[in-house]
Amino acid sequence: MARSKEADVARLYHLQSSHVRSRPLEAPFDGDLQPLRFRTYAGSARTPLPGRDFAIEAPLGAVLERRRSVREFVLRPMALETLGRLLHASYGVRGARKIDGEWSCDRPSPSAGGRYPLEIYVATQAVEGVPDGLYHYDARAHELELRRGGLAHAALADLVLGQDMVLNTNAVVIITAIPLRTMWKYGQRGYRFLWLDAGHLGQNLYLVATAMGLGPVAIGGFYDDELKDFLALPAEEDAMYLVCIGQPGPEEGQTGPQRA
Repeated sequence: MARSKEADVARLYHLQSSHVRSRPLEAPFDGDLQPLRFRTYAGSARTPLPGRDFAIEAPLGAVLERRRSVREFVLRPMALETLGRLLHASYGVRGARKIDGEWSCDRPSPSAGGRYPLEIYVATQAVEGVPDGLYHYDARAHELELRRGGLAHAALADLVLGQDMVLNTNAVVIITAIPLRTMWKYGQRGYRFLWLDAGHLGQNLYLVATAMGLGPVAIGGFYDDELKDFLALPAEEDAMYLVCIGQPGPEEGQTGPQRA
């Protein structure tokens, strides 16, 4: 089998986006082109979420000790408060602060330059108080915006290369990015930062889920264009990463008591 040329393209980008002393740093884009900091979908049905807090009592050391990927799940109901707390403690808006002279919403996850290019979509199953469906998380309002009604898990399992562990999870969190939010400030190198941001958020989801007695598993392989079409993403937004969260099966063992 011939070796894929994609690795060469990745290396070329790495070299072209590297900082070297002989080349000046890329200047930021024109200020008039600065993209909006938040995505919302006007006219979508909205579900307010409880759990806008950090009421997670598990000690950090114990959570780090238990943290692992779970691939066997038992489908049981999840309280809406649990989903709300999971999203808020991982990527909700907890205030505002100035970064490089600009006001930015402060979140539990770090982001290069406080640009926060990521958006969250959630496919729900057996979450009490919200119909099964595909939602966008409005982090400022702490609300879910309906994007598509009906159970999405089977379609998502197909889109992530047939990884059936998706099927019995309560929530499939799809992390997307709007690259221009970060590249507006950092140019080509900013594209590297998108993946760092996604990793930070993924670890937050892992730790919060583990602290609440849930099981997380991350997925990085999927059919990119097909997933983008399924999510009906705008042209400037792309899928980056998925984290599935549900109730661990008996063979996985329990990771602690679930709150709410």
